[in-house]
Amino acid sequence: MISLQHIVLGFLVGFVGIIPPGLLNLTAAKIRISKSFESAIYFIVGACIVVVGQVYLGVFFSRLITENEHVLQIMERFSVIIFLAISIFFFVKAVRYIEPAKANIDDKTHGAKMISQGMLLSVLNIFPVPFYIGFSSFLASRELFSYSFPYAHLFILSAAVGTFAMMFLYAKYIERLGFNSNKFAKNTNYIISLLTLGIAIFTAIRSF
Repeated sequence: MISLQHIVLGFLVGFVGIIPPGLLNLTAAKIRISKSFESAIYFIVGACIVVVGQVYLGVFFSRLITENEHVLQIMERFSVIIFLAISIFFFVKAVRYIEPAKANIDDKTHGAKMISQGMLLSVLNIFPVPFYIGFSSFLASRELFSYSFPYAHLFILSAAVGTFAMMFLYAKYIERLGFNSNKFAKNTNYIISLLTLGIAIFTAIRSF
């Protein structure tokens, strides 16, 4: 029963946590529109591989980080630089947008390339770490979460599966909403740029 509880809670936190339009799900949707559904799935797989590590950090270092304000401050200031860089990157990409050709799914390097891209962007997106720090601490304070093995590990894996499920839905149904593919892809670059800029400003205000 306790194992099932951690599986369900992990899935729900991972699923709900990525519902709001964010860096990863918007990028997955953009790849679905500008390239293909298969490309988006490869990207999502790569992103979720890193999510496992991010949830692990959030869970097992929640107490350490929240109790040590100096470590938390260093992480927040570092994230400001990362998000500013991502914001500039996607803004330039939007300004210089060129209609992409359809991805060649038969290319053996295609899957590895998209997985690597998903992993890289997920590594740069460090927001899930403090997100899971907060949720694991919240659940633990209400005796709904245990840091012991195997419960915490079930929570971690389920959270990654929940994240995959929501990103899959973004990629699966985004085209059915009737967007113009090229216009949506270009505008998404602007949205991601503004989103990451907003996160950078918010984090900078909190840190400095």
